[in-house]
Amino acid sequence: MADTKSPSYMGRILNLLETSVVAEGAPLTLTELAAVAGAPLSTVSRLTAQLIEWGFLDETDGQRFVPGRRLVAMAVAVSEHLYSNDRFQQAARLLAGLTGESTTAGRIVGNNMYIIARTDSEQPLRAVSRIGERIPPERSALGKAVLSHLPRARQLGLLAGAALEDPEAVLEAMQPELEEARRVGYAVDEETYDIGLRCRAAAVIGPDGEAVAGLSISGPAARFTYELAEESVAALCREAAAIRNLR
Repeated sequence: MADTKSPSYMGRILNLLETSVVAEGAPLTLTELAAVAGAPLSTVSRLTAQLIEWGFLDETDGQRFVPGRRLVAMAVAVSEHLYSNDRFQQAARLLAGLTGESTTAGRIVGNNMYIIARTDSEQPLRAVSRIGERIPPERSALGKAVLSHLPRARQLGLLAGAALEDPEAVLEAMQPELEEARRVGYAVDEETYDIGLRCRAAAVIGPDGEAVAGLSISGPAARFTYELAEESVAALCREAAAIRNLR
């Protein structure tokens, strides 16, 4: 008789997938993942390779494992029960229509942030981003808006998810910006994410009082002037609050 207590192949691979996404300190290296999972390094290497081939995991340049495109798609589909992607896209279109600039919605998935909705400016000169791209939390206004409404452990998780060398040092350096974003209700980017690009972003707050997503408006600094960017904040914050109230 087979030992029913021994995990099946599929059970092992699903447990490893869960560990790679939700374990403390994720994203993990192969050695770290094997240690947390309590499995031989050779087994973990074989299973992660399979998960990468299937599209459920991806490996960063720093050799850490992050959610792959198929896992992101599943997570976004599940989160639709709380926040509709259609509503995020509606907000992006509305804000783009009001400002004439590109608008983006990003959502937290595990220890990463991804673009889930996007409306590009009709102007010939514009920022180019695509749905499914990861959002750098430490450099983007959208990332900073979300970080400003998270507890320290979740902040460090997102910064670690960006494969930064020293998340704690980065978070410490960001404290003045995050405190100001909490105080005024939105975050700013003045050519930090990309030279010549200006951005404003607001967090979408979940039922537990923590950020789950965010909205941003961005454009070339020469056209999207400081004054125009500040004028856009009221509509930006209004849409972020409206999405929160629809849950």
